[in-house]
Amino acid sequence: MAVDRERRAATLARLTALRAAGHLSTEHVRLAASGLAVTERTIWRWLDQPAQDAPRRPGRAPYELSVADREAFAYFRGNIAAVHRARSAVTAPLPPPAEHAVGVAETAGGVVVPDFLRQGWAGARPLALRTLQEAFARQLTPAERAAWRTGEDGRRQASVYLTRPRSPRNHTWEADHKQLPIVVLPPRGPALKPWLTTVVDDGTRALLGWAIAVTPHTGTVLTAFHMALVYDVERGPFGAVPALVRIDRGLEFAAGAVYDVLAALCVDRHRLPSRKAYRKAYRKGKVERIHRTIDETLLRGLPGFTGGPRDAAGKLYGPIDDRYAARAAAHDDSDPGLAQPMRIERLASTFADWARWYNTTRPHRMLDGRTPLQAWESDTGPLHRVEADKLRHLLLAATTRVIAKDGIHFNNLAYIAPELQGRGGQRVEIRHMPHDDRFVEVYLDGRHLCTAHPAERLTPEQAEAFRAHTRAEARRLGQERRRATARARAELVPLTETSAGGPPAEARILPPATCRSRPGLGPQPRRPATTAGQHQPAGPDRPHRGRPPHRGGPGWRRAPAPARPGNRKKTDAPALRRTARRRHPADQPLPAGRPHHQRPGRLPRHRRRARPGRDRQDVRGRSRARGLTRRRDRHRHRHRQPGLPQPPDDAPGRRRAAARADRLQSTIQS
Repeated sequence: MAVDRERRAATLARLTALRAAGHLSTEHVRLAASGLAVTERTIWRWLDQPAQDAPRRPGRAPYELSVADREAFAYFRGNIAAVHRARSAVTAPLPPPAEHAVGVAETAGGVVVPDFLRQGWAGARPLALRTLQEAFARQLTPAERAAWRTGEDGRRQASVYLTRPRSPRNHTWEADHKQLPIVVLPPRGPALKPWLTTVVDDGTRALLGWAIAVTPHTGTVLTAFHMALVYDVERGPFGAVPALVRIDRGLEFAAGAVYDVLAALCVDRHRLPSRKAYRKAYRKGKVERIHRTIDETLLRGLPGFTGGPRDAAGKLYGPIDDRYAARAAAHDDSDPGLAQPMRIERLASTFADWARWYNTTRPHRMLDGRTPLQAWESDTGPLHRVEADKLRHLLLAATTRVIAKDGIHFNNLAYIAPELQGRGGQRVEIRHMPHDDRFVEVYLDGRHLCTAHPAERLTPEQAEAFRAHTRAEARRLGQERRRATARARAELVPLTETSAGGPPAEARILPPATCRSRPGLGPQPRRPATTAGQHQPAGPDRPHRGRPPHRGGPGWRRAPAPARPGNRKKTDAPALRRTARRRHPADQPLPAGRPHHQRPGRLPRHRRRARPGRDRQDVRGRSRARGLTRRRDRHRHRHRQPGLPQPPDDAPGRRRAAARADRLQSTIQS
């Protein structure tokens, strides 16, 4: 058995020093021989010859590769047999001249040997193939051999890298995209392979944020960052602002929106130096390793996994086919026997459960057998949290919606919030997190309005808060309406004129002093409500509110008889106007140019109340007949012809109406 050179050199150095000092003995030689597993005679022979003259194996010295050999290895892409054929064609003696042997020295295996190799091998001795193989295996590293045979990927497999020191929790993030090897159905269109955006903590290996989308874009990156930044009790203690984010040079991560968000939170970005950094997994190995874990532990057990075995035709084993024609026909439900891939929403729900299991249950080898949750809780480093309402701008802007009666409809759910009360019909913008239907953020004219939750998932406290807000809003509007009515009664007086086109007899806006000097013009105090079953007739001190009462019904009073000029009652103008307004519409004079159905105070037929003791249908029928009779009488009066018998003229009624109008005008002017 050959003795290690370093051990032999160390033993000889010690024995030589003992000999020079005069202390070398046979016992020393015996101990050295037993340690090196050789005889004492061998030790004495080594001492008799210098160390540099160590015996060599008998035979020729190993062959050293020349520059031409190395260039030929690169030229023939790592094929040592091709290098040997070309070298032999140059270094072997020429055969006898013959017509068929012309040019044999310039070719090797039918391939022309380039001039730079023929010049480099000129005068070299021939070598056997085995000798050349041993020389390349001994003098070239595995990385060099793999670089010329398989390329950069092979060289990286044999490369050695530095390991980054372990950072505290939430200090450094790594973010990346990955196209998942699984076929799913999007909301519309054929089946496809979705994209996953992940954010991983470098110190604890925790999966902080993720987003699944049809194609990666800036919105998915911001959504994943939002999930990683916001503290959510349901997801665990994760969620804080990091100090550094390590990303590659993908267009989605290099977007200005992502840079602005990180800069606003004072987070440094470490962009990997090469544009092809996404091909270098070792630069962000934590997130690449979790991507492989996702494939191995989650996707392999789901239908539609494209990394499984295939048959001779290239079809996956199992019910799901990922070929183009099958994916294009997957969204068609006309064939019930065709196996359908899972929906992307179902994949997102399954991935959420897996992420919770990964963070809380799965032990990690690089964490000394602990879970990411245990590693997070055992680290006592400081955490810088930001409130969720200050990170709404990181949510994905979805679309605009119109507020309906039952809230905002989105993803087959109705979202409701107290702030939406009274805003029915308004168009708002909603922003949401993909695959999280617990809430949506509502924006109106670019400003945040509220956070809406699904109506069917409201807690009793949220439902009671909505009802309380509804009652408070109705109370506030009622108070404002009553305040406006009182102000209008105190300040507005109908505009009257002495003659057609003449100046007004009284100003429209009255000062408060005038209102106090005239009784009835200011706001009247409210009278207590009547008891059940009793009716208080209307009068000057209690004006009738609401629609006018029917003739003969409760609350109706006949108009007072016209007072004589010498015995006129002194009453105020508002009370007289209210008395005139309480008369039945049939007693009012019909203004010229207005049809019967527009008589002052006339209610629509469907809003009339039946008189006591009569059926509603009878009243409607009788009212309709009375209206037809009056319309017929007016038609006869307008189109009467001389010489024919005319209907009796209601002269006394017209005189009474004219007298009432004159009396009202004179009272107002006085």
